[in-house]
Amino acid sequence: MLFKEIIGQQEVKSRLLNLVRDDRTPHALMLFGPPGAGKLALAVSMAQYLACAERQPGDSCGQCPSCLKFNKLVHPDLHFVVPVLKTTRVTRDPVSDNFMEEWRESFLANPFISESQWYEAIGAENKQGVINKEESLQIIRKLGFKPYESEYRMIIIWLPEKMNQAAANKLLKLIEEPPDKTLILMVSESTDKILPTILSRTQLMHVPPLSESMIREGLQEMGNHDPQLVEDAVRRSSGNFNTALQALRQDENEMHNFTLFTTLMRLCYSRSIIEINDWVDQVAGMGRERQKLLVDYSLRLLRENFMLHMESDALNHMSRKENEFSSRFSAFIHAGNINELVESFSGAGNHIEANGNPRIILMDLSIRIIKQLMQKAPQAG
Repeated sequence: MLFKEIIGQQEVKSRLLNLVRDDRTPHALMLFGPPGAGKLALAVSMAQYLACAERQPGDSCGQCPSCLKFNKLVHPDLHFVVPVLKTTRVTRDPVSDNFMEEWRESFLANPFISESQWYEAIGAENKQGVINKEESLQIIRKLGFKPYESEYRMIIIWLPEKMNQAAANKLLKLIEEPPDKTLILMVSESTDKILPTILSRTQLMHVPPLSESMIREGLQEMGNHDPQLVEDAVRRSSGNFNTALQALRQDENEMHNFTLFTTLMRLCYSRSIIEINDWVDQVAGMGRERQKLLVDYSLRLLRENFMLHMESDALNHMSRKENEFSSRFSAFIHAGNINELVESFSGAGNHIEANGNPRIILMDLSIRIIKQLMQKAPQAG
């Protein structure tokens, strides 16, 4: 992937290019920031630039044998580590190499791929992946070989926060003292979940969210889209290009989450316990990853409704359908209950991630919402 193919992030691109041009490439570099900002694509572009045989001042050449292999993610000196888990096909000691065909296909189709989309691609959307001890041993083995074609051995670790304790401990010495001409690129969305001893051994580089103008330009370059749909996607994105893509493509999961959220709010407002129980049964059967996505979606829409209630239209990022619902619902999301609502959904998400009983968690959430929607807005002044 060429730097010029990545939307925005000019400052980050310049910093990465300067590291190579000034011969200051660190042995371990961590790109961190919010989802959908292009961190993974930047990591691949950095590795490609480092390996390019006809390197240009501002980008890889895109035509040398090395670049052609990078275009298909098949360069022998480039390795990927991603969260994986047991599936119907891989039933024992899963590692990234077991899923490289799916990974290449998924990244090339969407360099902004999310964690949940990756699990869906390997047929495990209801489970959570991990980077395990066996993966760490594979990394140590791969980086022990001499480079095949380029000057560097390169490994990209996507979501290092998914390392379990055993895997992280195994990699500490390698990250601190890797073999000569080795680049370990890590791409993180939650550095607070990474061992401090690993963070201290890497050079950190923040990748900020994309601006609306960058996302708009990126969507327009794709062509053949209704301008109004593009604007809806831009408003919805909150700096996440993957979110914008999903909105533009009318992602089925997104529409499903909208239906589930609005249904729950209506049922809680009318205190329809029997129907709420049916809703809980439906969502409890969806699997943890989809439940977590619903919680994330709900938190976003609560925030948008509060902004709308506060008459901060410029800060809203909703589609037309969401705006239609929120034009009425936002009256019930105010300073008197927004914090409690956010805490209720955030707590539910944490309990779901910790493998709590989803039915108990969701029923408790529903009861809390009933009470919180009954609260009156504080009087002005």
